[in-house]
Amino acid sequence: MKIQYKLIAVLALLSGAAQALDAPDKPLHYKPSDTILILGAVPQEIPPFVEAMKDAKKKDLQGIPYWQGHIEGKPVVVAITGIGKTYTAMTTTLFVGAFKPRLVLMSGTGARTNLDLRTGDVIVATVMHEHDYGSLTSKDMVFRPMNSPIDGHEVENAFSPSPALLKLADQAIATYQGPEVTANDATYKVKVRRGVVSSSDLFGVTAARIEILRSQFHNDIMEMESAPLGHVCETLGVPYIVVRAGSNVAQEAPNDDYLRLGPIAAKQAAYFSLHLLKYL
Repeated sequence: MKIQYKLIAVLALLSGAAQALDAPDKPLHYKPSDTILILGAVPQEIPPFVEAMKDAKKKDLQGIPYWQGHIEGKPVVVAITGIGKTYTAMTTTLFVGAFKPRLVLMSGTGARTNLDLRTGDVIVATVMHEHDYGSLTSKDMVFRPMNSPIDGHEVENAFSPSPALLKLADQAIATYQGPEVTANDATYKVKVRRGVVSSSDLFGVTAARIEILRSQFHNDIMEMESAPLGHVCETLGVPYIVVRAGSNVAQEAPNDDYLRLGPIAAKQAAYFSLHLLKYL
């Protein structure tokens, strides 16, 4: 597998074309431990995981707090990345290097660009994009491939978990009984499905940017961490999967709606992620 991925990278250099690679099924560059690394962006996204540990111990790694224990009999490390692309990349890289996990699971929330989603509905990301990478012109946002540290070869701005992990997620989706939630003056059962997530260092965005996400990426949820996590994991050759629940509708000034709806979405993402852990 490792030789195969190196060959693909060489072919990308020779062709000059941007390549889109799925993440591997197993870590490519280290012998993995049994640990699953679970990451949330903000404090409200991880309490269900810590509560699910019977032997949780709080520690820190270079000043960053984390909890270590077992969930469903599986060794886990749970940490908060912090908000945005830089903190996500930093924390993910640091914890991958320290714990050599067999896979990374990110659980959290995001604004709903797909209006068919309701607050608390869950998306398992099949593809993620960074929607602030490229050229912002007076007329449009022009997206471009990314240049990697591997001899600068171009990588497509699209990051996907391995097909094997997505199949396990499908099994979890098929057996999950979504709880009932009440939000926005309605009561309903949470639904879970595959979908598209886009990330940037923008908390609120204009209606024009939201339309670009819908038309160009067929986007479901917009947030600030998933694509950079996928970007890091694919570059480092680490398997990963991303779970996001919709909070507020995407908008220019989401603060009040996010504060009201974010806690609902954070719990629903974590509840499904805990169910998913049984299959991982």
